[in-house]
Amino acid sequence: MAFDSVQVRFKDVIHYDSPFANTRVVPFVGSYFEILKNVVEDIQTEYFWFFANFMELKTIDTDYIPEQHEQKQIHVWYNTHPAGGSNKEGNVMLIPTAEFKRQVSNLKYLRDYKDINYHAHDDLYQQLIPKTAFKLKNPYAAYETNGCFYSWMYNQDLDASVIPDFYPSFWEDVKMYTWGETNDVMLVPKQKDVKQFYDIQRSVNYDLDYKVKPMDIVFISYDEPSAETRYKKLKQRFPRAKWCKGIQGQTLAYITAATMSETDYFFAVFPKNELADEFDFSFQPDRLRNPCHYIFDCYIPSIDLRYGWGGVILYNKELVYKTTKPDLDFTMSQAHHSVPLLSAISNCNETPLLAYRSSFREVIKLMQMKPTVESQYRLKKWLKLGKGDNAQWLQRGAVDGKAYYETYKDDYTKLMYSYDYEWIKDKLKSSYPTETLD
Repeated sequence: MAFDSVQVRFKDVIHYDSPFANTRVVPFVGSYFEILKNVVEDIQTEYFWFFANFMELKTIDTDYIPEQHEQKQIHVWYNTHPAGGSNKEGNVMLIPTAEFKRQVSNLKYLRDYKDINYHAHDDLYQQLIPKTAFKLKNPYAAYETNGCFYSWMYNQDLDASVIPDFYPSFWEDVKMYTWGETNDVMLVPKQKDVKQFYDIQRSVNYDLDYKVKPMDIVFISYDEPSAETRYKKLKQRFPRAKWCKGIQGQTLAYITAATMSETDYFFAVFPKNELADEFDFSFQPDRLRNPCHYIFDCYIPSIDLRYGWGGVILYNKELVYKTTKPDLDFTMSQAHHSVPLLSAISNCNETPLLAYRSSFREVIKLMQMKPTVESQYRLKKWLKLGKGDNAQWLQRGAVDGKAYYETYKDDYTKLMYSYDYEWIKDKLKSSYPTETLD
């Protein structure tokens, strides 16, 4: 007597017809376990076959009859050929109908079934999963071209041989699998309404050793008096650092720095800061997050404030190139993410000009933001007289920046003057003609 059979139909796979005459075809929804609970009551035979439509069963003994001591076992056949990927939670099963019905109400997962017999099979053909190398600047772009039910994705800086011998399990809900600390190897399901990898609700990470390329470091300076000293210090600690200097115009300076970088992201370091001892440029962009800039904390001793202002920034080169017409803040003109790691100690009060320019620009940006408790606290700190060298110029820059914003808040062209270092320099001199600014 032939056993009943159930074929699970997956979309976006190579389909193989069932070798059985009496096959019920059901769509994949949720997990194998959920499907089994819904179909088992309709089974009329002592056992039934259960298998995915992407499995070719020509190498399976479809006349298999369990031995007497195996009659209550679920028999699972799984591929062990390395080309196809392996997982004991396979896609071909012979299930004892009565025993499954007896146990099902006490099971949380299919693997909890008492007595599963796993049959390793070195010649069982299953849907091969395509492999796609992604560029670090936008891993998700590679996912958008995925037309298969699952896709292997790996950093193009790695060799494809790093991909483990693995196949996804459908015994539970579909999930994304990642490997390594930086998720440079991923096995990603095709899903609708996914705009970034974090939209895939279920995921699991496994250990895997591989080396990732460190991001380039670019020191960006304009007219800061301590630039050369601080660059030499940076270069001594991190020989891969490069120097972008003297470029007039912030936008052009950042684009120039991007062209100097040979990696898809680069760390931008600024001369008005002392690099924090513990910051080592080992940070890697989040592969599961859509392209963005990463902003690291900076401590400003003169006003006793710590946040992203003035800190090291990990720039996405592609986003830098796209920012030809930035808002008041170049970095925040594109997607960005704050990282609460201390990267630097600010010396923005080193000269009257640096102090004034720093506070003038930052206060205008804070005033433009939608008010929050945090932004209002920062604004208050900038406007208050701080301590140390040129504290009065920090305060004057803040006060003048606030007044300038209040005067021109409805004139975006005028507000954009604050983006121009030379304009701020001229404003400082004209506003305080009798003051010594050296």
